[in-house]
Amino acid sequence: MAKHAVVRTDNMYGTTVGAALVSIKYMGSDGNTPTEIDNGNVLKVGTLMDGEREVRVGAAPTAGDKITDIVLVAAPEVMYDERLKNLDDFYNEAGKIIRGYRLHSGDIFSVTKEALTGKTDIAKDDVVELTAGTKLNVAASATKDSTVVGKIIAIDVVGRHTYYVISVD
Repeated sequence: MAKHAVVRTDNMYGTTVGAALVSIKYMGSDGNTPTEIDNGNVLKVGTLMDGEREVRVGAAPTAGDKITDIVLVAAPEVMYDERLKNLDDFYNEAGKIIRGYRLHSGDIFSVTKEALTGKTDIAKDDVVELTAGTKLNVAASATKDSTVVGKIIAIDVVGRHTYYVISVD
């Protein structure tokens, strides 16, 4: 089975303030095709979906999008296939409504490497930024014309998972 990204919402504003949560469906690169996505990825929040009161269209961000338009995908890991028991077995199925956390300065969250792109030898104090796609980009220093999300403040090994702890600027 494929290994999927795992996310922890360590100290996110949305864990206690419901207004910082967004119900969203990832509609793929064309904006019309329901698409699966891992927790720990990010989406750009779009308009309300037709016929919905609260569910928004989710799209892949671009490198220069505003941080206020971005959410961290972190849906509850409920798996209906009883053969799947590990957190890295979970992904958000295409067409399902998922939970997104709006990013606020001071938020802290952790993701496994599957949610990241860019630098392969990730280290403390590396910059985390948006890129064209749903994964966060890790770089030694900020890339020109990219929106900085935050930085790696720790690398945390818990059981068989290595989490990269990110503090939002």
